[in-house]
Amino acid sequence: MSNYDPNQPGQPYDPNSGSNASNPYGQNPYGQNPYGQQPAQPYGQNPYGQQQPGQPAPPAFDPYAQQQGGYAAVQPPTERPKTLQWAFLLILASGVISAIGSWLVFQSSLFINMFSSQWSAIQDEFERQMATTPGAMEDPMIQQMMSSPEAFVNEIHSVLSGFLVVSLIISVGLYFLVGFFVGRGVNAMRIIATILAVISVMGVAGSLVTLATFGGDQAGVLIVLTLLGVICGVAGVVFSWLRPSSEYIAARRAARMAGYR
Repeated sequence: MSNYDPNQPGQPYDPNSGSNASNPYGQNPYGQNPYGQQPAQPYGQNPYGQQQPGQPAPPAFDPYAQQQGGYAAVQPPTERPKTLQWAFLLILASGVISAIGSWLVFQSSLFINMFSSQWSAIQDEFERQMATTPGAMEDPMIQQMMSSPEAFVNEIHSVLSGFLVVSLIISVGLYFLVGFFVGRGVNAMRIIATILAVISVMGVAGSLVTLATFGGDQAGVLIVLTLLGVICGVAGVVFSWLRPSSEYIAARRAARMAGYR
């Protein structure tokens, strides 16, 4: 056998010349990686190039920087909108006007006129019932009512006037509390105020009919005060549901969920 390589005349034949002992799979005949190869980067070096002098550094991403208490960081609202301030004032005005109207109704001839109009219809039946009750006709109050219904109503007024004053003060205080918490952006109190406004609107028609029928000379003033009180209350509730009010209440709720008080 000849020791010369047939592919290279004049050169000794080397059976291992077509392979690499350290690489059993052989080498790329083209001498380089066909897929390209990037030089190894030292640890911590940006593989996409270095920052040029004078360029601002890119912001670092911190996935925990915007979290607080398990929720996204939310700043509480700093200023209440004018709509909630008007809601508080209108609800408070509704309570004051309603209290004044109730006091004027109590002092008017409304109850006397109502009692007198019904007395003629029930007088005979009432006397019959009193006659069957032993000792009833000797009661001073019964005798006063039988002789003069107007004097009897006036006597009741004098007894109930103190109780009515206390009731009206409590009523104004309740209106103030409802308006205060609505103005502060408490959603639960806003819902309660809405329910109360709906009830007042549903009952105002019957009140107006009663005032117009038995109010006498003061019927016009009493009707105006009643309507004004209801309108102020409804307007206050409407202001509490306007968009600025709702956005403030939603932001306040989100801030409370984030841990603010």
